[in-house]
Amino acid sequence: MLKEIDKFIRDVFSSNSKGAHTYDHTIRVYHLAIEIGKELGANLRVLSAASLLHDIGRVHEKERKISHSILSGEMSESILGRLRYSEEEIEQIKSAIRTHRFSEGLQPTFLEGEILSDADKLDAMGAIGVFRAIAQAESTGVGIQGFLKHADEKLLKLHRLMHTEPAARMASKKHEVLQSFVEELRAELAKFSDPDLFEI
Repeated sequence: MLKEIDKFIRDVFSSNSKGAHTYDHTIRVYHLAIEIGKELGANLRVLSAASLLHDIGRVHEKERKISHSILSGEMSESILGRLRYSEEEIEQIKSAIRTHRFSEGLQPTFLEGEILSDADKLDAMGAIGVFRAIAQAESTGVGIQGFLKHADEKLLKLHRLMHTEPAARMASKKHEVLQSFVEELRAELAKFSDPDLFEI
């Protein structure tokens, strides 16, 4: 069943290989969510589908001007129906997807939604989070200052926003890595802003 969903999302992401929200991001979110879900006794059938499908709407977000968390839920219905998920399961999956997005400030209303939200945030932290943020800055052309702005406005706040205890433990270590990189980057950049740089 998950293999069918995986094939579906591979096809969706085949046209989206740059930036921070690609197929590999989805697979990491899936593994993080399942790790947390197993520890907390979550419904893994709902959680696995929600984590695999949570970002598929991104490929149409700009053209349709609708949040990908809404589009992803809508796009999920057909494959979930074909795979014989119940109506209740589909609604739970769509709800988890709808509330996973940091920027909309929506709060998950059940455990699986909390875990998906946490797993998505965790992949924006640590060494992988740094790489993703730089990849996104490069693809959008905002450069180093854009990366630092994004780190200040979002990434460095994520460790305080975890819903579950296992995610909070993971976030603590990942935050240290992220914070260390940002501080070192700023320190190195400061050397090149010296007004006496051209004095010999």
